Amino acid sequence: MESLFILALIAILAGPVLGLIALSQISDLKRQVAKLRAGVPLQSTPNAIVDPKVTSQVDAKAETKPAAPEKTIAAAPVEKAIEKPIIHKRDVEGTLASRWFVWVGGVAVALGGLLFVKYAHDNGLIPPVLRVIIGLGFAGALVAAGEWVRKNRGAAVQDYVPAALSAAGLVIAFGVVYAAYALYGLLGPGACFPALVAIGLSALWLSLRQGPLIAALGLLGAYVAPTLVPSEFPNPWGFFAFLFVIAAASLMVLRHRPWWWLGYAAVAGSVTWSMLWIFGGLFAPSHGLPVGVFALGLGLAASGIVSGRAILVEDMGSLLDFKKAAPQLRIAIFGLAGMALVLAFLVIGSAHGNMALGFFAIGMAAIVGFGWLRAGNVGAPLAASVASLLVLAIWPEVGFHSWAMDEAGLWSTVPGMIEPPRFRNAMLVALVAFTAIGILGVVRKSQSRVWAALASFSGVAFLFVLWGRADFVWSWQVWAVLAVVIAVILGGLGDRVKEKDFQATEYLLAGSALLLLFAIDRAFDGVVQTIAIAVLAFGYAVLSKRIPSSWVATLASLIGTLAAVRLFVGREFWGEPTELFLGAHWVLYGYGVPAAVLWFGSRQLNAKTMARYRTALEGIALGLAISLVSLEIRVLIGGGITRDRFDLLELSAHALAWLGAAYGLAYRQQLFSSFVSLWGARVLLAAGCAALFIGLTVRNPTITGDTLAGGMIFNTLWLAYLAPVPLLVLMARKLDGLGLARFRDGLGVFALLLLLAFVTLWVKRLFEDASLVPYFVSDPQSWAVSAAWIALAIAIFVGGIRLDRQTIRYGGLAILVLAVLKVFALDLFELGGLWRIASIVGLGLCLIGVGWLYTRFIQKQEKAIS
Repeated sequence: MESLFILALIAILAGPVLGLIALSQISDLKRQVAKLRAGVPLQSTPNAIVDPKVTSQVDAKAETKPAAPEKTIAAAPVEKAIEKPIIHKRDVEGTLASRWFVWVGGVAVALGGLLFVKYAHDNGLIPPVLRVIIGLGFAGALVAAGEWVRKNRGAAVQDYVPAALSAAGLVIAFGVVYAAYALYGLLGPGACFPALVAIGLSALWLSLRQGPLIAALGLLGAYVAPTLVPSEFPNPWGFFAFLFVIAAASLMVLRHRPWWWLGYAAVAGSVTWSMLWIFGGLFAPSHGLPVGVFALGLGLAASGIVSGRAILVEDMGSLLDFKKAAPQLRIAIFGLAGMALVLAFLVIGSAHGNMALGFFAIGMAAIVGFGWLRAGNVGAPLAASVASLLVLAIWPEVGFHSWAMDEAGLWSTVPGMIEPPRFRNAMLVALVAFTAIGILGVVRKSQSRVWAALASFSGVAFLFVLWGRADFVWSWQVWAVLAVVIAVILGGLGDRVKEKDFQATEYLLAGSALLLLFAIDRAFDGVVQTIAIAVLAFGYAVLSKRIPSSWVATLASLIGTLAAVRLFVGREFWGEPTELFLGAHWVLYGYGVPAAVLWFGSRQLNAKTMARYRTALEGIALGLAISLVSLEIRVLIGGGITRDRFDLLELSAHALAWLGAAYGLAYRQQLFSSFVSLWGARVLLAAGCAALFIGLTVRNPTITGDTLAGGMIFNTLWLAYLAPVPLLVLMARKLDGLGLARFRDGLGVFALLLLLAFVTLWVKRLFEDASLVPYFVSDPQSWAVSAAWIALAIAIFVGGIRLDRQTIRYGGLAILVLAVLKVFALDLFELGGLWRIASIVGLGLCLIGVGWLYTRFIQKQEKAIS
């Protein structure tokens, strides 16, 4: 069993270390290549890889060069070497002998030392104490040998022997100390753990002399130590002090060596162990103090140890362009993020205890301060605001919600018992703090747009989350007033800084708009709420004159769209709200007032850059106006908005309204072309024709058997079939402006069919009651229909002669042909006695008359022209 411990230790320490050193060497090579490309001469460092051939050639050329300024002498040979690089064949022999064999040898030495300890234990060769002393002595000798080799190697020689020897010694030291605890019982946890940590710290110190392999080994060994030496009653102060010392020592190494991976690994290891402590069953409420102190210390160390106050200088780069940021700044950001993560874990693990919240607030203040002191890091306060919102939003036991729409809001809430006041206070403090910081940043700092984003985001997000989780803590009046106050502050600030940063103004106005919408939602319901939203859209349209920004116009159009969407999909409008003013006729102001307000709002957007937003408001206003007419028709004729059946009279009224609106838009399109006029006319024309077609076919009274409203002479047929004809004729004359000229003849044929249907059904109504049947009930009725067709055909034909329109004459002739077919196919066989004779004689006389008219007028005109 003990051998498993030794082999596990070797695998843990040796494998990852080799990977880390390989990555480190690759990064060194990349930095040297970058220096050569930039024309910077390479400096001889203990860890630099220098090719003797290249060095000798560069030195020889430098000696033969004439005297020149120092800068030229230093740069010229390098530039020459870059122009003609020397390409070497891959030296497999050198790589194996100088690197891989050395590393494998070091692993073998370490393994041999550990196996000796195990062998001595299994065979009882020497007492345990002596075994430990010999093992530690052997480990120390290997480390000393490595240091001796480092001191006596050539200055320009890359030698892996020192690191391999020292690494082997450190592995043996780790194994021997652990064996003294686990195998021999010579050391207790209280002594073994500090010993292992001391070995790790020694490795970090030794790495400054012998390279990154030792640093990686020391860091890995230190972080593995807690798993090797478990404690039944671990001390949080000691454990987190250990984590801080290891992280701080690793960061201290970065002051002398550019091994940036070491800093990332140290912070990541500290955060990982903190998470394991908090969520691994070890955490108790009393541990909040050591964990919080450690987290703050980790953030301070990461941002201060590596470069001190220099982290705030401009040369460090900026978070706004993170790829170009200096490595020191990246380490600082990574450390501050690790601090925030540990503090968030602490808050969650302590169920949002007061101490944990206090440490979290201090940490967020530190991040905000970091962003305040360094202009390029203004994203840090915004990140702190988002982190605070997420941590506070998951506060447990504030309220219990059911995810179902109701009249009061998005969901129903059952209040918690103790937590709601604490949650409210914490959210309110965060809201005020981050919003105030954002406002101060807009006024006093550069990059105002980021500070404006912080102020707007914090003012909106914290208030909405607070209401969403605990709407019961205040009355609707308090919610509305608080939202209005913040909105006014943000809007006033946006107006003040519009000359300084226009985009910052846009962010502030967006936040103000969201807050005002929230206040409207809290203060009003139903129709009044929709009207208030429309008025807000009008207000932003007017504001676009003072702040001429397309974003302000965008806000106006978006808010106007919200008003329309509420009317069309709001559940409170689905029924029959008879309790409203005017009862079922509430649509007169419920749709009429928003339509008028949005129309006048569109008139405020006069700038060319706002044409699309003006069009949007016009379209919304038009849609609301058409909806108003249609809904009022439904109330007046259909009997109510919720009635589930459309009769012919109501369908016809809708069609007439839509066609009338289409003609108005087509006329406007002819005077002033716009997107709303063009597509509004097209859509309404199509909708009107579709409704008329349904009335002509599916809802035809001879098919449905529905009772016609009205008397024998004036009834539904006039509105359903005759009234649309002149509107269709007028629309046919406007199709050119709508790009629909190719449909003119089709529209004329459709109008002719409606006219023919009116004449036929109206004559049938003279002989029947209010319910029509799909056949002729008597010979007089059939003869009367034929006579009516013939009279209609002659009237249309004469109208075509008067107007000199061939297409109209074709229409009359078509109806006349239909009458001829009816007489010879139906009347000749169905009618009896004098009705048959009258039908045939009458048809003959009419045909003769048509021929005389054609000869008298049409041919005469054609001869005169020729």
